[in-house]
Amino acid sequence: MADFDTDYAFMMANEDRAGLHAIVPDAPPGAYAISGINSAAWPAEFDAIATIPQNQRGPAVEAFYQEHFWNVWESQLSDTVAERVLDMAVNAGPGIAVRLLQQAINNLGGALVVDGAWGPATVAAANACDQTALVGAYRIVRQAYYQAVVDHNPASGPYLPGWEARATE
Repeated sequence: MADFDTDYAFMMANEDRAGLHAIVPDAPPGAYAISGINSAAWPAEFDAIATIPQNQRGPAVEAFYQEHFWNVWESQLSDTVAERVLDMAVNAGPGIAVRLLQQAINNLGGALVVDGAWGPATVAAANACDQTALVGAYRIVRQAYYQAVVDHNPASGPYLPGWEARATE
């Protein structure tokens, strides 16, 4: 079963590879982020972490992700699947991450309702899949999702190469 520390490290390689926990400009314009924690999306949490000296923010950042993105269902997946679901949840939201997982499972022959909700049926179906095939199918639906975002909003185009790289890991 999945280990939070392993999956957190995988996700952080995309959010803050150097582990600096610095305040950096982010989207939308005027927003900032610390290790991917966006000031517009998470203002109270961002502000609380920003008050901690930069070299001491690591535990608070980790606690943020564990509290807001890790849950009992992800811990019941394999690490190879859970780390990618966690990464997608951080990047696009938990509901989208789960919806894409359900689509990937269905693309491999599953019959899940694609509703974006965690539950025992999604976990069981994910665990019943060949894990290498599921990672490959999840990669494909992630890439399609990111392309659809850009197709719908061309101003997001500059983010596409980074999103695609993230999806192919």
